[in-house]
Amino acid sequence: MLGVIGRATYNLLNCCKSQGSSMRCFKNLIFTIFLLVSSSSLAGDDLAINKTLASILPPDKEARVSDTPFPALKEIEVDGSIFYLSQDGQYLFEGDLIDLRSGKNLTGQARANIRSEIFASLSESDTINFHGVDSKKLKTKIYIYTDIDCGYCRKLHLEIPDLNKAGITVSYLAFPRGGLKGKSHSKAVSVWCSKDKKRALTLAKLGKAIESLTCDNPVADQYNLGKTMGLRGTPAIYSEDGLYLGAYSSADAIATQLAR
Repeated sequence: MLGVIGRATYNLLNCCKSQGSSMRCFKNLIFTIFLLVSSSSLAGDDLAINKTLASILPPDKEARVSDTPFPALKEIEVDGSIFYLSQDGQYLFEGDLIDLRSGKNLTGQARANIRSEIFASLSESDTINFHGVDSKKLKTKIYIYTDIDCGYCRKLHLEIPDLNKAGITVSYLAFPRGGLKGKSHSKAVSVWCSKDKKRALTLAKLGKAIESLTCDNPVADQYNLGKTMGLRGTPAIYSEDGLYLGAYSSADAIATQLAR
């Protein structure tokens, strides 16, 4: 590193000598050395982090590295999961990073940002959408992971009219709790393959028989997406911003959360 600094400041040092060793010139020299040392240190940190990530991640996994308010710590995101790595690449931990001054859960916000990006990338044709009416109070969207046979999912579906009246659009994603085999999965596929998806979903949630159908559908992708988000049960409600709003709630309670 000293060699690099020496080469980079050689001309400036000669310039200072030719100017009679002026104080301003030497201040510039010191500042230049400081910048070079800092950039060299940062470059070394990047190399250490990249080396550590290459040693612990499978070759097909990509990591997104971000700064945190704590200078010695980097946030690492891999497939929606968040962990932290020291700048020297030596120490790793997984958990929530809390700003004690503000009380803000920085890790929770990072997870929400990831979910928000994912939701924004979804095609509207792949979700089942119950659109909210124009409302002076609220105009927003929520995403709900649902299982056809889940009792609280069925109860939540009864809140859809009131949610829509409050100006809230509901976009459903499939998450058959039994996985990609079994009756709940088959029902979800039939719903998503129906010409009138909204009607088929409502009938299925009322326990009514619907036509058994198959087609090219997003059920498996949505299920795997939910698993990536750490989903363990249904219903699971999220705001457009990716914030987790909880499981079953009344329309009024959901609207109150979104209006905060």
